[in-house]
Order: sequence, then C-alpha cells, then structure tokens
Amino acid sequence: MNKDEYLKELRKLLRKLPKEDREDIISDYEEHFTIGMEKGRTEEEISKALGNPKNVAKQIKADHMVKKAEDKPSVGSIIEAILAIMGLGLFNLIFVAVPVLVVVAIIITLFVIGFVMIFGGIYWVLLPLLSFIFPKLLLAPSIGPNTSVLMDSLFTMLGGFAVTIGGILLVVAMVFVSKWFYELMIRYLKLNLRIIEGRKKDI
Repeated sequence: MNKDEYLKELRKLLRKLPKEDREDIISDYEEHFTIGMEKGRTEEEISKALGNPKNVAKQIKADHMVKKAEDKPSVGSIIEAILAIMGLGLFNLIFVAVPVLVVVAIIITLFVIGFVMIFGGIYWVLLPLLSFIFPKLLLAPSIGPNTSVLMDSLFTMLGGFAVTIGGILLVVAMVFVSKWFYELMIRYLKLNLRIIEGRKKDI
C-alpha cells in the first residue's frame, strides 16, 4: 500500500471524527511518510511499519472517545469510550468490560437500595396517619403489647424518618462515588490505551 492509498483509507475510516481533528491526524501520518522516505524507505515499507489502517483508525477513535469523555463528562461519552476500547481486542473486552460491569452493577444496586430506603422510610413516617384514615386496610405496627397507639405511632414515624435520612445519605454518597469512579475510569481507559498501543516505532 503506497502513501496515497494508505492516507485515503485512513481518512475514510476516520470520517466520523471532527474535520479539524481528522486533518491533524492525517497531517501527522503524512509527516511519518516524509520522514521515512528521507531515510530511504519506500512508501510500502512505511505503510507496513505504521500498521493496518483499520487497526490504526480503531486506536485513534478510541483515544478520541476517551478524550471526549474526559472533556465532556456524560454517561453516553464514557459508554462510547468503553465500547471503542473494547473493540481493540479480546484483552480489552476482558480487562475493561468485566471490571466496569461489576462496579457499575454495585453502584446501581446501592442507588436502588438508597431510593428504596427513602420511599420506604417515607411510607413508615406516613403509616400511622394512613392507618388512621384507612383503618381497615392498614394497621400501624406495634412495638410491644403494652404500648399505646400514640407511642407505637411515634416510634414508627421516628424509625421511618431515620430510614429516610439513611437512604438520602446513601444516595448522596453514591453520587460522589459515581463521580470518583468516572474519573478513575478515565484514567484506567488511558492506561489501557497506552498498554495496547505501546511505544510507536521510530520510522
């Protein structure tokens, strides 16, 4: 594959990238050819040293997606970055997808628990009132055989209030954990990219 064929194929594969970024990348690869030819190498030798355009494009797009996720944090951006890196090979599928899925599952589970605690606590706070309005449908729990209805209601409401506060604190904590995990994920993806790409050969 000569220079024109290589750059044409690479430009085609990078067509979804912003035009300015794409042209900067193509310019860099043109420079690789220029430097290599000055050293007496043929265009075909340089093309082979640079690697298959498809693999090169995958790495470039993965790097672009990671930078996008870092500059414009969002769930969509980080998912695109993860999918792009997973597409680089089986190694990435195992060492990126598995840890991410496990941690995300834990975070989602804790979020769900937090919201269940919030709404469950609110229900318990309102239960004495609801049982008074709908005595045939709901019964306020009793904390003991010798306690009064007022005491039972008070303890039920206090317990519900405590559970609600606990749920709110858990959700707030998970928001901060999610932000921290996002930043950690960006670092992990960058490290993964460096491992996959390795050091570029001096051509």
